[in-house]
Amino acid sequence: MKMFSSELTGRSVVTTDGVIIGKVDNIVVETETGFIKTLLTQPKGDVKLTTFQKDSSGRYMIPLDAIKSFKDVLVLDPRSLVKDETLTRV
Repeated sequence: MKMFSSELTGRSVVTTDGVIIGKVDNIVVETETGFIKTLLTQPKGDVKLTTFQKDSSGRYMIPLDAIKSFKDVLVLDPRSLVKDETLTRV
């Protein structure tokens, strides 16, 4: 499947349980291969992900491998990377 980066930015990221994480703000590309490595996701105010790191701007750094579906929204399966994922509403 091919997709432009502009088609990813602004899309909502939700978990397989339907929790809205936020919106894709930017992407990180591996310069040697040209493949997308990470989605920088601006978090929605009431959700805290403990599995993924944040960048200096406060965006979640979500590996592309954690995204299971690329439709109208991007579906994140955090359990695909870490067994003990916890989502906390604040």
